[in-house]
Amino acid sequence: MFRRRSRHPWGPALAALFAAALIAVVLVMPRLDGTARTDGSPDPTSTPREHSIGDRVPASAQPTAFVYSGDPRGATAYAEPGGLVVAGRDNYRDPAFRTVAEAGGTVLVYLDPMIKNSYGRYHQLLFDESSCGPAVPDWPGSPSNSWGRITDTRPGAVVQLKLECVLETMVRENPHMGGWFADDLGSRPWGTAYTSWPRVEQQEYYDGAVAISQVFRRVADEHGLIFITNGTWEAGDVGGTGGGFPDRTKHGNSLADGGVIEYHDGQQDYFGPYGCSQQWAADSLSSAHHPVILTISRSDADRDRYAATGCVTHAVNQSEYLDPPPPWGLFKDIGLPSGVGKP
Repeated sequence: MFRRRSRHPWGPALAALFAAALIAVVLVMPRLDGTARTDGSPDPTSTPREHSIGDRVPASAQPTAFVYSGDPRGATAYAEPGGLVVAGRDNYRDPAFRTVAEAGGTVLVYLDPMIKNSYGRYHQLLFDESSCGPAVPDWPGSPSNSWGRITDTRPGAVVQLKLECVLETMVRENPHMGGWFADDLGSRPWGTAYTSWPRVEQQEYYDGAVAISQVFRRVADEHGLIFITNGTWEAGDVGGTGGGFPDRTKHGNSLADGGVIEYHDGQQDYFGPYGCSQQWAADSLSSAHHPVILTISRSDADRDRYAATGCVTHAVNQSEYLDPPPPWGLFKDIGLPSGVGKP
């Protein structure tokens, strides 16, 4: 892994400017305790491009595929309106993904703002010193899971001030993208000793995840894009499941266009209602408040059970996120974006 040096070193003047911006964000940041609706709506001065997918949401799911690495050429099988593929950290500009978008399919580009792993251009921009800002610190105490250290995502943190710059760079450099696959963006981290954290830190993690969701929402609505969170927003308490947003007692994140049910085979009785929660996408202009719910299974039978819930829009049986499997069913256009500003 190589550290990409910034072409724009942060001198004393810029550092002072960044510190002032940080203080300003902290002062105006609302407390998002999940007990009552907080204004997470986009900037009213923006001119978002709305999509209308309401009457086109299928009664059962259609195929999707994850192509983090491997041979992306198989993604062209999803080059139809309604087809959805997720590109990885460094292959998002492969011609196969452009083919999908040009045919009316949707390409989501992977970005993980919660776990510090600088592999890939946009993760380097986000986490390392770069033209978007200074290096991002760890969460206090440097807790980690098997994928890396937890990012300091507390409200007003460096990662939040840099994120919009990174998202706008992605939009500018990838006109074929339909949005983001925001990995690990949930109301609590997993694979750590989170339940033993001080309650004030658990609340700060929740607040920070909501603040990051607000940045995604603002940029997505500005460009007519969507973002899907692959981190749980399960109904519950801050010290347990983390809770949903804005109502912590309900599943879902109203700022996200939808979520992912990843390898929960045999748990349709629980995660079926999770995907059906009306809290998903309630504050999204891009998806017109209609959630996009993805499920990833390890068997055709479990994929089909989730597909039959009526709330899942895309499903796949895929054990590794490498070469995409052939589509298992037909596609139906549900109005997802096929590029920047292209409903």
